[in-house]
Amino acid sequence: MKRKILIFLLFLLVFGFSNPESAEAKVMHLQLDSQINNAEYTFVNHNLTKAEQAGYDLVIIEINSLGGYVDPALKIRDRILESEVEVITFVSGRAWSAAALIALAGNELYISPSASIGAAETRPKEEKYISALRKEFAATAESRGKNPEIAEAMVDASIKIKGIIEEGKLLTLTGSEALEYQIADYSASSLAEVAAARNINLNEIVTVKKSNLEKIMGIVSSPYISSLLLIIAFSALIFEALTPGFALGGTVGIISLLIFFASHIFTGAIGTGIVVLFIIGVILILAEVFIIPGFGIAGISGITAIFISLFFIFPNTSIAINVLLAVILITLVIAIFMVRKFGSSHLWRSISLESDSENYYSSTSKKDYLNREAKTISKLRPAGTIKIDGKRIDAVSEGGFIEKGKRVKVIAVAGSRIVVREISEEE
Repeated sequence: MKRKILIFLLFLLVFGFSNPESAEAKVMHLQLDSQINNAEYTFVNHNLTKAEQAGYDLVIIEINSLGGYVDPALKIRDRILESEVEVITFVSGRAWSAAALIALAGNELYISPSASIGAAETRPKEEKYISALRKEFAATAESRGKNPEIAEAMVDASIKIKGIIEEGKLLTLTGSEALEYQIADYSASSLAEVAAARNINLNEIVTVKKSNLEKIMGIVSSPYISSLLLIIAFSALIFEALTPGFALGGTVGIISLLIFFASHIFTGAIGTGIVVLFIIGVILILAEVFIIPGFGIAGISGITAIFISLFFIFPNTSIAINVLLAVILITLVIAIFMVRKFGSSHLWRSISLESDSENYYSSTSKKDYLNREAKTISKLRPAGTIKIDGKRIDAVSEGGFIEKGKRVKVIAVAGSRIVVREISEEE
């Protein structure tokens, strides 16, 4: 009997008198302190998913960012609104542009007295973009019980609110103004004050920091570094085409492209479909150079596929066009310099249709070789070299390989490319 009473008292001590609410809360703290881009979205999405699966009670997203790109900001905003875990946002410094939209998405918005929020001007500054983003701000603010008109004024300079903002100016609020105009819910100077306001022990908050890989991929996937990688890749591959064999140029070019695509896949900007499209483009160009005489559908289709794949990697149309134009122009300048410095190879001549003044002739003079017989002085696989009238001429076989020392006949001249067919013994 005494034993049963002891067990009962122990049960009451452990379960009856314990307060479930006194158990440690599971709180995650994330920091958005750089440009809003796809890397930031991947970071937020991954950790919100982790918080949902681990049963966290709260996620605090601390914001100190000058803004960034609209598309990733919209994805972060949607992810916060759809989160199964309560998310509060804390503006500790600046929440400008795209970062302001993310701040508005929190279940509660805490802001430091020294902080500011707003200035969400679109790029490009066109009515269709302004209208769309203005409504996103308004809808986000309204869904969290905040003033939608104030939120719209952060995007559209044409909005005038008496006593708050004049027409022709974008709205940016200080911490105290954000509270006064019902954009922020509470004031907090630090994470510790946010924790105190929510009755959370500061030691219970788990701060998740970006890994070194996440930081590197975020930097590499930026438009500036991406542009640099593409310039390096294309320039290196052109250098490889100018020099015999496969060495430094080809290796650097392929590694640069791998880093470029890996960074954008890691940040979730693209799927494997874009990579496949790029590879198809490369294959079509190689087929045009090595297999199909002339420069036609395959080559044009390959170039188109490559540029389409690259176009859809970047955050918006304006950035994509600027990046691609910069890559094309800079690579072209580098290519011209390399051609003058290193000369050209058989492969480069077959790509660029270049002619050399000493051993090669213009496309007009090469037409004279039509139906002429020649002799191969190298293997045609299918490209190689033939000799006509004692002159070395680049040529490509009509179909299969032709061995060195064989008699051939010129059957077509396409630009500066000569197409030959092996002459059988009977002929």
